[in-house]
Amino acid sequence: MNDHRWVSKKFWTLALACALTMVVGVLCAHAALEGQKLTGAPRWMHLYGTAIRPDGAIFVVGAKAGLLVSTDKGQTWTHQTLHERDGNELFQDRDLYSIRFAPDGKTALIVGELGTVLRSTDGGETWKALDSGTTKNLMKVYLIDAQNAVAVGADGIIVRTTDGGDHWQTEKSPKLMTLFDVTFTDKNTGWIAGEFSTVLNSTDGGQTWKIVTGGNIEDFTIGPFFSITFIDPQHALAAGLSGELSTSDDGGKTWKKGALPADIGIYALATTADGKKIWALGTGGRVFTESPSGQWQEDQRNTFNDLTDIALAGNEGVMVGSNGTILITDDAGEKWQAAQ
Repeated sequence: MNDHRWVSKKFWTLALACALTMVVGVLCAHAALEGQKLTGAPRWMHLYGTAIRPDGAIFVVGAKAGLLVSTDKGQTWTHQTLHERDGNELFQDRDLYSIRFAPDGKTALIVGELGTVLRSTDGGETWKALDSGTTKNLMKVYLIDAQNAVAVGADGIIVRTTDGGDHWQTEKSPKLMTLFDVTFTDKNTGWIAGEFSTVLNSTDGGQTWKIVTGGNIEDFTIGPFFSITFIDPQHALAAGLSGELSTSDDGGKTWKKGALPADIGIYALATTADGKKIWALGTGGRVFTESPSGQWQEDQRNTFNDLTDIALAGNEGVMVGSNGTILITDDAGEKWQAAQ
């Protein structure tokens, strides 16, 4: 019996030592990245959101409060751990899901896990954690301007600020469902995509929201919309699980069902500034673009990792995803190159 207890004690002592060694190893590797010039993202870092500053600098956010910045079109990257709460780097472990810049290029917001909100007023050079008033996961944020922004997320959470993020007001959602994306077509007209193929609309700057399509929270056979984009004020697209699409050609008043040529989840949509090309990307690294004739075609696959977000600015573009995936283009998406 004593021998058995001794062996058991020794086993758990060794197991604990191994676990601590692994944790220390990960933390040391994580710390070693701080401020270093990298050629890509570490493979352990899942990436969820990206944005391009007006001067072309690329920002990427992801797991464990991580931020990657490139000022040379994706050739090199600087990694830093953002302080989303009190404590040193060891306490900063919340995932960051979305980053967006205001039109002024100086104000930016990041949102993420457990109601995390961070703000920059100097173009992303420094960041400050803010109190969003919620502990719900915030999945996406949109800045109307430097003062007005809306963020959405789990359990129908909608938070809005009118003073640049100093204070946030929780607005009522029509239904209790996860909301995945938010965009505005002007300072008053907002759109949200969510579970059960739902699209919400606001006409008062995000103060009140109503269901335009979807909203049947009792039918679990209906997949979610993960992304919504407007090609122009009249033409819009929402996409989600299993290649499902819905389109609107009357400014979002009515929506028609459609589908991609493949049964995949679409996590992000984007359109060029002139509206001539639409991008849809998602599971397994698959990317689709809409041709001028209105037909969807699949682009060359550059990764088998899920793609979660896309940002476009002129000829420059970036896609990000799981396992440190970053794809860069400088020719308006004709070719994409992996940052490694």
